[in-house]
Amino acid sequence: MKRAWMAVSILVFAPGFVGCKKAEPPSPIVKKVEDAGSGELSQATTKSIYDWFNKHQELAKEIKKECLQVKDSKPANWSDTTEGRVCSAAISSTMIGNEPIKTDDKKY
Repeated sequence: MKRAWMAVSILVFAPGFVGCKKAEPPSPIVKKVEDAGSGELSQATTKSIYDWFNKHQELAKEIKKECLQVKDSKPANWSDTTEGRVCSAAISSTMIGNEPIKTDDKKY
């Protein structure tokens, strides 16, 4: 009977441990982007965040500045966090070449 109880308890409690993820500390950067309308970012890929930033270039530029200020103080695995993915996407989406070419509107 004791073995049967152990087997049942393992089956009942083991699924609770699968997929557990350590909660990330709150990030003002992530909150700012979510408040701007991006939606929940904790499960978003860098690519999907990048696509969103391409439609919101002004915010991407603001976030890029904030990210560059905090980047060096973060741990090595920072790029695997939600904040790290947001920052990576913001930096990538504001690289030279992604902005429209501005002309002087002269006709020749």
